Amino acid sequence: MMNSSALKKTIQNKTELVTKKELLSLIVNDSDLNIDNFKKMKVSELREILKITHKITADNEIHYVNNFGFCFSCFKPLKADYTSNFNKNYCLDC
Repeated sequence: MMNSSALKKTIQNKTELVTKKELLSLIVNDSDLNIDNFKKMKVSELREILKITHKITADNEIHYVNNFGFCFSCFKPLKADYTSNFNKNYCLDC
């Protein structure tokens, strides 16, 4: 879970969702994981397994963070009733 000061810094930097291609490139670099099994999965499943949802680009460095429990668009904490929606990682406003 992320505290509020870290969340404010995250919003100020360039933050974007991690794509399937980026997740697969992280798996290729790990010799313990079999890439063929992961190529068949959806990007949402890969995010859950690897616990990576967003990448933050700041000061020419890339940091990967896990923002489950927050809206993937506006980074507000999700309420329990928001998770029942079709897009369970976005709040009703987004």
